[in-house]
Amino acid sequence: MAVNPLPEKVVNFNVYNEGEKLVGITGEVTLPNLEAMTETINGAGIAGEFESPTPGHFGSITIEIPFRVILDKSFKMMVPGGQTITLRASQQSYDVAGGALEHRGLKITLKVIPKNLNLGTLGIGTPTNTTNALEVLYMKIEEGGKTLLELDKINFIYVVNGVDVLKNIRDQI
Repeated sequence: MAVNPLPEKVVNFNVYNEGEKLVGITGEVTLPNLEAMTETINGAGIAGEFESPTPGHFGSITIEIPFRVILDKSFKMMVPGGQTITLRASQQSYDVAGGALEHRGLKITLKVIPKNLNLGTLGIGTPTNTTNALEVLYMKIEEGGKTLLELDKINFIYVVNGVDVLKNIRDQI
């Protein structure tokens, strides 16, 4: 029986805004949470109720990018209009059979609009932990060159592991 590599961790990452590397980001970025839009289904012949997800439809999707201190980069991200944020990471796995470490590239491309700027706190000898919250309109996640997910809210596209979930619906409407 073949043993798959054991996924371990993110070795390191960088964040880019419109291609410019963002320096001063803290050690973590809160990635988007995809929560499907649902409708409660109940009625005659149904024992109770359940939440029925609408394919490819998600509530508000937010990414938070925290900076150690207040920087001009936070304010550039607050300029109204669309921006492209790219996160690039190296993920590490352990090859159990070969006894070696493996590294895979992870790329997350987001098209965002500004939503919130939390300036954080001001204290002696401490970071402000300034945080930008951005509304995600488009997201593409690639690992090792393979597209795992592509979501484009504006253009009605939702592709997961190569499956175009909304294709039949687009064709019908």
